[in-house]
Amino acid sequence: MAYRKRVIEKTLKKPDEFISAIGRMTLFVEENIRVVIIALASAAVIGGTILGVYFYKDYINKNAAGLEYQAMRYYYGHEDTAGSDGYKKSIELFEDLINKYPNSKSAAIAQYNIGNAYFRMNDLNKAEEAYKKFINKYSGNNILLGLVMQKLSYVYIAKKDYDKAIEMLNKIISDISIDGRDQAYFELARIYETLQKKDDAINKYSALIRDFPSSPWAAEGAARLGILKGEDKKK
Repeated sequence: MAYRKRVIEKTLKKPDEFISAIGRMTLFVEENIRVVIIALASAAVIGGTILGVYFYKDYINKNAAGLEYQAMRYYYGHEDTAGSDGYKKSIELFEDLINKYPNSKSAAIAQYNIGNAYFRMNDLNKAEEAYKKFINKYSGNNILLGLVMQKLSYVYIAKKDYDKAIEMLNKIISDISIDGRDQAYFELARIYETLQKKDDAINKYSALIRDFPSSPWAAEGAARLGILKGEDKKK
């Protein structure tokens, strides 16, 4: 009989503990009902806001991408208008994209291509302005930033403003976070060749080969370096 009594006592103890825990939880909710409601409401608002922002950004990026596609068709002459007229139309669409969707993924690409379109139209002043605008607004885009700075150096070369071109290329070389430093070395060396500064050109080609030995620009640089040194030997 004693054995049965102990079994009953142990069996009844577990649901009692469970009921007690539920009771304490219920009591806590009743006493703090306002705090609980506010916490649940806040969580719902935060969750809704996060979802809203996600869908809004997705909507913006999709619409911007549509405009980007239209602009690129004119840029490459796949519409009825080609050449200069195609570039002008693409610039209009790129500018419309930036005005409507300034925070989209396509906005930086649009600004870059505005500069490219003006450069292809040989409007060097507007190309320079567009590339500078990119640098001011989208300097955090390291992938495109190097390309834009490179293109800006081409604008200066076309204007025969070699001092500004050299300054821009040196900025690329000095910033390890920017892509295209190997090409910048090569272009800088070519400028020095144009200016008949052979020693400076040799130094830049040598630095290119040393710092970027596996780059295709290093192969080009090695060929130019061989020519320059060969000329020295002949002399």
